[in-house]
Amino acid sequence: STKILSRSRDRNIHFYDIGRGSLERISDLSVHSAILCTRYEKDFLLYGTYSKIVAGYDTRCKKVVYKIKNHTRPVLSVASSPEYIWSSGEDNALVCHDRRMNKLLKRIRMERISSSIAYSEPYLWVAGYDGFIKCFNQEMKTLKKIDSGHSQPIMDMTHTMGATVTTFKDGVIKVFSPNISPVCWNAFNLDSPASCVDYKDGYLIAGCSDSSVVFWRNTNLDY
Repeated sequence: STKILSRSRDRNIHFYDIGRGSLERISDLSVHSAILCTRYEKDFLLYGTYSKIVAGYDTRCKKVVYKIKNHTRPVLSVASSPEYIWSSGEDNALVCHDRRMNKLLKRIRMERISSSIAYSEPYLWVAGYDGFIKCFNQEMKTLKKIDSGHSQPIMDMTHTMGATVTTFKDGVIKVFSPNISPVCWNAFNLDSPASCVDYKDGYLIAGCSDSSVVFWRNTNLDY
């Protein structure tokens, strides 16, 4: 089965099992502050909050296992690898935290706010409100700046071995090839703009500004 989650500024996270194409709500988590971003790994949830916290939640024992505060403004996006946790915030900071040593490794100040970040070995992908995507190595050195071909701000981005998916403020979703010189494979519109998007096990899932969660399986996205 495929497990997904939804989150909101109401401080609640809901976990679902897609099952055979229908959503079954299986558990919930309430936190101390509005939730602005999440990354859901196997048995582990990473989330960032309005109160400037990045937290890790173990879904097996249902406990928050750590909290990190490396930002001076709300946290907008999080990403992780087995070694590192990256986060971006309204303070224009892009931060790398050592997961095992539990210490701040590097902080860089971006020219503009980074709305979304994603990690797919060996690259860190950083999307901004200016419509551009920057590709970094693990040491946070810029390798390339990529034009999404869209003038609207990027609201969220997910990167997998199969595709890079971005959602824009005007409701457009674009699907790109997952390499450092991406080609736009597909583009389509949602009735309500999506503030977050994920692509998992052949499902594209979007959380929209009208409080709905849209998910579908589209063979045209399975590259």
